[in-house]
Amino acid sequence: MSTQGYTDCVPGTFYGLANTEVNPGDTLQLRWGAIDNGDTPLNISLGRAGGTLIDEITVGAQFTTRSSLYQLVINDTANCTMEQYTWAIPSDFNTTNPQYQIGLFNATAKLGTYGVDLYGWISWSDYFYVREKGAATTTTTTTSSTTATSTGSTQTTSTASSHGGGSNSNSVGIGVGVGVGVGAAAVIGVLGFFFLRRRRKTRQKAPTPTQETSEVAGSPLYELPAPANKQTVQEGSQMYELQG
Repeated sequence: MSTQGYTDCVPGTFYGLANTEVNPGDTLQLRWGAIDNGDTPLNISLGRAGGTLIDEITVGAQFTTRSSLYQLVINDTANCTMEQYTWAIPSDFNTTNPQYQIGLFNATAKLGTYGVDLYGWISWSDYFYVREKGAATTTTTTTSSTTATSTGSTQTTSTASSHGGGSNSNSVGIGVGVGVGVGAAAVIGVLGFFFLRRRRKTRQKAPTPTQETSEVAGSPLYELPAPANKQTVQEGSQMYELQG
């Protein structure tokens, strides 16, 4: 590798790693501005945002121009000296949370010295991502079905389903539920209609109350006269029976 394309390299600054995406089993080129021109041995560590260490990639790396593994690349014209390491990502690498970063630590310092968890830390890289090959996000589609109701209006039911399946059972359940509701409403309506009709007939057959001053055949009622064979006449204070 060379420093072509990079000038005035800053010690500890990573180059070409920001937002890079790779897969388990790939190789990833790590490179940064050389620290003390390669005189400081380094621990290269895998970490996450916030300075959480996960694992050591390599320990005690000494970068020289003669090493094929820990390369020290010098370009005096571009005023750029880089340290470079090719990392083979394990095939069983954890991709549950694909975001990672690389940390550089002074290999002569011990983590936790003076109570500092990240004692000897020099710099962090930009974030990069390790994802499974062919990984795809799940998409969701929405389908609509229209059902006629007993009132003549329409009811639209939307059903969300993923590509995985199971949407048919949801649609059948919705259809059955709507059919049962419509059937129940029809039965209730028929029963109500017959109940009201029967009640109306019962009211028509009920007898009307008798009025004391009612009329028969349009004529008023009269008292019948006393029998003709007996009539009494009051004369003065005596009562006499008249002969018929």
